[in-house]
Amino acid sequence: MSTEAPNRQPASPRRRAPDPPDVVAGLVDDGTAYAVARAAARHAAHRGSRVKFVQAAAPGLSREERDDLDRATFRSALRALKGLQRVPCTFEVVDGDAGPALVEHSVGASLLVVGRDAAEDGRDVARHCQDHARCDVLTVATDSPASTSP
Repeated sequence: MSTEAPNRQPASPRRRAPDPPDVVAGLVDDGTAYAVARAAARHAAHRGSRVKFVQAAAPGLSREERDDLDRATFRSALRALKGLQRVPCTFEVVDGDAGPALVEHSVGASLLVVGRDAAEDGRDVARHCQDHARCDVLTVATDSPASTSP
């Protein structure tokens, strides 16, 4: 009889599954912030991914205007996350033209959520994102009065 221990392989360390790609909420000061933030938060919760709230700030804002924008982004994000459990998130305010800035900050994301372009305001943020983003782009309608109440 042999008293040698069986030849066992060392246990391999458990590898953590990679995090799913982010969902980016592209926020622009156009009345769609809450609707965009809520849609992005729900998609992130469903996918098990992080939501990145990215507010595009127009060039030339004063320090006070930028601070107000930062607070508004945070408020919209908090309202959007209400009732959703364990959705990791980040907040950013970026300077520049909204379309290119949001496309740049969505690199590596699985989804970019933006407000639908309104014909009367002459902006084409959603169109720019749809044409240039490397991920899927979801456009959402402008906030209705009922959806903006706290």
